[in-house]
Amino acid sequence: MGMLLRRHYPQKPVETEVVNETEVVNYNDLTVKELRDIAKEREIEGYSTLSKEELIAVLEG
Repeated sequence: MGMLLRRHYPQKPVETEVVNETEVVNYNDLTVKELRDIAKEREIEGYSTLSKEELIAVLEG
């Protein structure tokens, strides 16, 4: 019996548009983990208990 090997692909960069030298991110395309990482970088308190919709609202607000 042969052994199955998983292929590890590099993570795709997040697609962003640059408008007036500010970065615009479509948060709906990101995963909850990616949204939580952004919230952590921005030092938002209580981000770990928020749902995806709540995280998007906080990050856009």
